[in-house]
Amino acid sequence: MDVFKIFSQDACDIRGKQAKDKRTRTEYFENRKALEANGIKVILVDMINHPIEDAIAISNELFFEEQHPEGTVFALYCHSGGSSGYVQMQLKPMLPQYNIINIDGGINMYNVQKFR
Repeated sequence: MDVFKIFSQDACDIRGKQAKDKRTRTEYFENRKALEANGIKVILVDMINHPIEDAIAISNELFFEEQHPEGTVFALYCHSGGSSGYVQMQLKPMLPQYNIINIDGGINMYNVQKFR
Protein backbone atom coordinates (compact mmCIF):
# COMPACT_ATOMS: atom_id res chain seq x y z
CA MET A 1 0.00 0.00 0.00
CA ASP A 2 1.32 3.43 -0.94
CA VAL A 3 -0.32 6.19 1.06
CA PHE A 4 0.71 8.75 -1.58
CA LYS A 5 -1.52 7.05 -4.17
CA ILE A 6 -4.72 7.72 -2.22
CA PHE A 7 -4.58 11.51 -2.28
CA SER A 8 -3.14 14.48 -4.09
CA GLN A 9 -1.02 16.79 -1.97
CA ASP A 10 -2.01 19.71 -4.19
CA ALA A 11 -5.78 19.34 -4.20
CA CYS A 12 -8.39 19.30 -1.48
CA ASP A 13 -11.07 16.78 -2.36
CA ILE A 14 -14.52 17.91 -1.27
CA ARG A 15 -15.48 14.26 -0.65
CA GLY A 16 -13.29 14.39 2.44
CA LYS A 17 -15.68 16.80 4.09
CA GLN A 18 -18.00 13.83 4.64
CA ALA A 19 -15.65 12.34 7.24
CA LYS A 20 -17.29 11.68 10.61
CA ASP A 21 -14.29 12.05 12.93
CA LYS A 22 -13.41 15.71 12.53
CA ARG A 23 -11.89 18.08 15.05
CA THR A 24 -11.17 21.75 14.86
CA ARG A 25 -7.62 22.79 15.58
CA THR A 26 -8.73 24.04 19.02
CA GLU A 27 -10.48 20.74 19.80
CA TYR A 28 -7.41 18.83 18.67
CA PHE A 29 -5.07 20.69 21.03
CA GLU A 30 -7.51 20.49 23.96
CA ASN A 31 -8.14 16.76 23.43
CA ARG A 32 -4.47 16.00 22.79
CA LYS A 33 -3.50 17.10 26.30
CA ALA A 34 -6.13 14.88 27.87
CA LEU A 35 -5.29 11.89 25.69
CA GLU A 36 -1.56 12.13 26.34
CA ALA A 37 -2.23 12.52 30.07
CA ASN A 38 -3.97 9.14 29.84
CA GLY A 39 -1.00 7.54 28.03
CA ILE A 40 -2.47 7.67 24.52
CA LYS A 41 -0.01 8.54 21.76
CA VAL A 42 -1.14 11.38 19.46
CA ILE A 43 0.55 12.09 16.12
CA LEU A 44 -0.21 15.21 14.07
CA VAL A 45 0.27 14.32 10.39
CA ASP A 46 1.28 16.99 7.85
CA MET A 47 -0.07 16.02 4.41
CA ILE A 48 0.95 19.18 2.54
CA ASN A 49 4.62 19.77 3.40
CA HIS A 50 3.60 22.72 5.59
CA PRO A 51 4.74 21.63 9.03
CA ILE A 52 3.41 23.21 12.20
CA GLU A 53 4.60 22.53 15.73
CA ASP A 54 4.84 18.82 16.56
CA ALA A 55 3.74 17.72 13.07
CA ILE A 56 5.25 14.72 11.27
CA ALA A 57 5.28 14.51 7.48
CA ILE A 58 3.00 11.88 6.00
CA SER A 59 4.78 8.75 4.80
CA ASN A 60 4.11 5.11 4.14
CA GLU A 61 6.42 4.22 7.03
CA LEU A 62 4.37 6.26 9.48
CA PHE A 63 1.27 4.12 8.95
CA PHE A 64 2.54 0.79 7.64
CA GLU A 65 6.05 0.20 8.95
CA GLU A 66 6.48 2.03 12.24
CA GLN A 67 5.09 0.34 15.29
CA HIS A 68 2.64 2.45 17.28
CA PRO A 69 0.62 1.33 20.29
CA GLU A 70 -2.94 0.24 19.69
CA GLY A 71 -5.22 3.23 20.12
CA THR A 72 -2.69 5.74 18.77
CA VAL A 73 -4.46 8.81 17.40
CA PHE A 74 -3.38 10.12 14.00
CA ALA A 75 -4.66 13.65 13.33
CA LEU A 76 -4.42 14.47 9.62
CA TYR A 77 -4.35 17.97 8.18
CA CYS A 78 -4.13 19.40 4.67
CA HIS A 79 -5.03 22.83 3.23
CA SER A 80 -8.76 22.78 4.01
CA GLY A 81 -9.58 19.43 5.61
CA GLY A 82 -10.91 17.93 2.37
CA SER A 83 -8.04 15.70 1.29
CA SER A 84 -7.20 14.75 4.86
CA GLY A 85 -10.84 13.74 5.36
CA TYR A 86 -10.73 11.62 2.24
CA VAL A 87 -7.48 9.92 3.30
CA GLN A 88 -8.97 9.38 6.74
CA MET A 89 -11.88 7.46 5.19
CA GLN A 90 -9.42 5.32 3.21
CA LEU A 91 -7.08 4.54 6.12
CA LYS A 92 -9.63 3.81 8.86
CA PRO A 93 -10.71 0.40 7.49
CA MET A 94 -7.06 -0.59 6.85
CA LEU A 95 -5.85 0.44 10.31
CA PRO A 96 -8.62 -0.39 12.78
CA GLN A 97 -6.15 -0.53 15.67
CA TYR A 98 -5.67 3.26 15.41
CA ASN A 99 -7.93 6.29 15.74
CA ILE A 100 -7.64 8.49 12.66
CA ILE A 101 -9.18 11.94 12.78
CA ASN A 102 -9.35 14.85 10.37
CA ILE A 103 -8.47 18.41 11.37
CA ASP A 104 -11.39 20.33 9.85
CA GLY A 105 -10.37 23.56 8.17
CA GLY A 106 -6.80 22.34 7.73
CA ILE A 107 -3.82 24.66 7.71
CA ASN A 108 -6.06 27.60 6.84
CA MET A 109 -7.86 27.31 10.17
CA TYR A 110 -4.52 26.95 11.95
CA ASN A 111 -3.32 30.22 10.41
CA VAL A 112 -6.55 32.05 11.36
CA GLN A 113 -6.44 30.83 14.96
CA LYS A 114 -2.69 31.37 15.31
CA PHE A 115 -3.06 35.12 14.85
CA ARG A 116 -6.04 35.65 17.19
